[in-house]
Amino acid sequence: MTTRAAVGDQYILATGADGARRLALLESVYGPDATRIMTGIGIPHGGRIADVGCGTGNATRWFACAVGPGGEVTAVDVSTEQLSIAESQAKADGHRNIRFINVTAYDTGLPRNYFDVVHCRMLLCHLASPLDALREMAAIARPGGLIICFDVDLTGLFSIPTTDCYARVQELIMTYCRHRGIDNALGLKLPQLFLQVGLVDPDIAFIHPVYLRGERKVVSREWLELKVA
Repeated sequence: MTTRAAVGDQYILATGADGARRLALLESVYGPDATRIMTGIGIPHGGRIADVGCGTGNATRWFACAVGPGGEVTAVDVSTEQLSIAESQAKADGHRNIRFINVTAYDTGLPRNYFDVVHCRMLLCHLASPLDALREMAAIARPGGLIICFDVDLTGLFSIPTTDCYARVQELIMTYCRHRGIDNALGLKLPQLFLQVGLVDPDIAFIHPVYLRGERKVVSREWLELKVA
């Protein structure tokens, strides 16, 4: 099933092969902490997982391993390019417990009250109506199931020592994102959004990676490569 994105939604980052490198870099930065958090929460072996806005499937494949052959992972994304890469990589890794569906986060068409875990990473900040997407995620989770959301707070970018250049870069990123409808501080609003959809007593954790050298230092630069031209 395929549905259109909501009016106002525009994913401005590269997709398909052009976006795979960026998503792999983000996985190397945020993946280890996300894995630690989700392992601590406990992903049920043999469980049913929905990965919403799966992208190229980095988290999807981790879930497939976590639930084991007896579990099932349903990965959804609005981009056919992302899903093509995700499916190809899952097949190459030998995962047989994943199905991929081309739908939006607002109307997944997935069964209600069904999934043990519903997950999204860096999705809600790109949506015109993140609250509606979160309502859909809550609707497909079973009673007592888990909703796990990771999202961004670009207001936390900083350098030591502080430099005028870095401050200007941050200002450009924030301004551009606002003009394009990206809420670059949505991560800080997640507890409030959870409460608004009736998800009581949410837990929150902050992931703030710091790098002195290497490729991971360029994560913030990736936000400048947003097809500005």
